[in-house]
Amino acid sequence: MAWCWICERWIQVSKFVKGDAELIRKLRTIKGVVGGGMGQVALAGAFRLEGIVKQSMNQTHSGRSYRRGGKLHVASAPGEAPAIDYGHLLNSLGSSILESDGNSATAQLGTNAEYAAPLEFGSAHTAARPFMRPAADEHGDDVSRAMSATAVRLVKQAGGS
Repeated sequence: MAWCWICERWIQVSKFVKGDAELIRKLRTIKGVVGGGMGQVALAGAFRLEGIVKQSMNQTHSGRSYRRGGKLHVASAPGEAPAIDYGHLLNSLGSSILESDGNSATAQLGTNAEYAAPLEFGSAHTAARPFMRPAADEHGDDVSRAMSATAVRLVKQAGGS
């Protein structure tokens, strides 16, 4: 499971383990990796979600075009992920493990950009340009696959099958 602090909600990315008690048991017995492997699995999901968010910002946008510093900038239209201008928001996105105890783990994706929440939700002066919630809502299966692949890799590396 990953916590998106901008969305202020849990993103369900742990569904790959439902019904696979044997894989969970094997992960919990792995020695020498963060949280018996669970931390790495949760972090893999957060990293995948981070990549999806960054890709959405790199797409072509259809907002207003204007020149800034000799460079043409095409802004995002309302409802689109934010367009990259100077790259601060994009470069401020980061994933980390919040907690891991060997039985479960929690990873987060967040940013320290002050304008991230107004972009995500909109403000009195600006329409929303969501980037976290659409990524989580539309790509949960991609995130789950990344977590599952990491779990299987860790089990194989530890000599499991």
